[in-house]
Amino acid sequence: MTEKAKKIHIELKGGESGITSFAGLWPAVELFRKSGLPDVIDSAVGARSSRGYRDSDHILSLVLLHLSGGSAADHLPFLKEKLSFGKLGISVPSPGALRTWLKEFHNGEEDGKRGMGKAFIPEENGHLKGLGTVLSRLFAFAAAHSPREHITLDQDATFIETEESGANWNYKGQKSYQALNTYCPEYDLVAGSRYGDGNVPPGWKQQEELERILESLPEEVKGVSLRSDSAGYQTDLLTWCTEGKHGRFGYIPVGISCPVVEEFKKAVRAVPEEDWKPLDRKGRDGKQEGNGTVLEWAEIVYVPTNLGRKKHGRDYRYLAVRERWDGRLPSEKERQGDGTTEPEAEAEAVSSPGDQLYFTEAIRHLEEEVPGVKKLHLLELKGRIYKTFGIVTNIEDGVDGETFGYGKGEPMDGEKIIRWQRKRSGKAEEIHHILKEELGGGHVPSKRFGANAAWWTIAVLALNLHNLLKHSILPEEYGKSRPKSDPVSPLHHGWENSDARETDCSEDLDRRPGRNALRLCHEETGAAAVHAGMKKSRAFHNSLSARKDIFRADGVYPQKGKDLKYLKKNNKERKRGNENGSFPRPGSYPFT
Repeated sequence: MTEKAKKIHIELKGGESGITSFAGLWPAVELFRKSGLPDVIDSAVGARSSRGYRDSDHILSLVLLHLSGGSAADHLPFLKEKLSFGKLGISVPSPGALRTWLKEFHNGEEDGKRGMGKAFIPEENGHLKGLGTVLSRLFAFAAAHSPREHITLDQDATFIETEESGANWNYKGQKSYQALNTYCPEYDLVAGSRYGDGNVPPGWKQQEELERILESLPEEVKGVSLRSDSAGYQTDLLTWCTEGKHGRFGYIPVGISCPVVEEFKKAVRAVPEEDWKPLDRKGRDGKQEGNGTVLEWAEIVYVPTNLGRKKHGRDYRYLAVRERWDGRLPSEKERQGDGTTEPEAEAEAVSSPGDQLYFTEAIRHLEEEVPGVKKLHLLELKGRIYKTFGIVTNIEDGVDGETFGYGKGEPMDGEKIIRWQRKRSGKAEEIHHILKEELGGGHVPSKRFGANAAWWTIAVLALNLHNLLKHSILPEEYGKSRPKSDPVSPLHHGWENSDARETDCSEDLDRRPGRNALRLCHEETGAAAVHAGMKKSRAFHNSLSARKDIFRADGVYPQKGKDLKYLKKNNKERKRGNENGSFPRPGSYPFT
């Protein structure tokens, strides 16, 4: 006889539940406080009015907004509701209060100097300079806990497209702003970022920006190296680094992409065929990179007039890299760069020209008729067509390779210099993508230049906090996790597969896999809890990894009904990002 089911008592209560799906944000809050940023912000920024939210309240709220997937001031009410962190001392301002605060970063006196037809970057007011101080303070915090005597600085610019009336047109015909980022790969942090108008040349006053970054570096750093794309190929910058004109750091080793002009091509043609050496494409882990095509390099005899008058310091060396062209066009990612990205990028195929297509006229015709070919710097050598790239450096053969990421005592040579310099391009594009697509840096909140610069700088601060968090408290296996797109990101698991209560942390965890993976509270948080929670969530994902029929494209376990319908939809809208301004996307938090 079937046993009669027992009655289930259900009690409904009003008010807040004290549960949040954003538990993974709490370690970021702790790091924000442990690093001393609130005091630094309140003393350096000074944008708050006599009453209301402190500067540190505004900035922490924006950092959490970026890390949780928000991209506009109007998303703050949702964040405030889901965080339920009021009892823990986190104040989230209203969208109106935030917009009023952002206006304080705008220097209205500089507006008249901006415009098309002139390269100009407005002078920062004291509030905006204070945000730069905040970035420097966090970098110093990281350096103090993991001292390094020599670091690398990668400088690269990116456009931030917008339809805001205050933006100018860039050389690609798009309305945009522009950011010149200086990234340090050793710490995985952006040391500084200069915000400018889209019509300003990418390398404009790059030396000035480098000097500003150098002055902000902590005393633990004794030496720096510089890498850049061809925008950094400037006589003043190269001379300044090579002749050691900086008072503190002196000589600065550089690896900079150089333009492949006609004189450069003539020098490449003059290289005997036997002098071309294979360029090893194996990474540090010993695995082969790329699509198997052969890269070769050679040092060429090339002395541009503008660099031939050097009086002091080391000599400039020009290294050429060639790759047999198979008739493929560069991908969109390569077209946006300087042509030095890895050639294995996916590309649209065209008819192969074959070995006999070596006539200069044929190459010229291709460059004129086919978009993207000019970026390849095609060159006919001994009856074959090659893509050609160039690098200028002041690094001499035989110096210790430890400074450049090789083993201690391992001598540098041309091949190692090229491999070291080429590491820049892929990571620079990744940083730009994360800032603009995975965080809210791609959003332009205002027609006021200073307000947009502040918004972007706080997105950079959010990225730095995320990266410092994963490197300082998480195992090495999570070192490549990203804020949103990677399903093993510490914050991804925090906001999509966990909950947290502000009270009663002694409760037993709900044992459903993937839920409650991180239950963090003011009294109990730390690396052990984060790691344990991530292991549970990761095991949950791995155990169902083959069940593609029940997974959404972003790896989130679906709900019944609307999420099962979501599985059948085309994924185009997700790839485009959060264009419609909705936050969060439907079904992102299935366990709340």
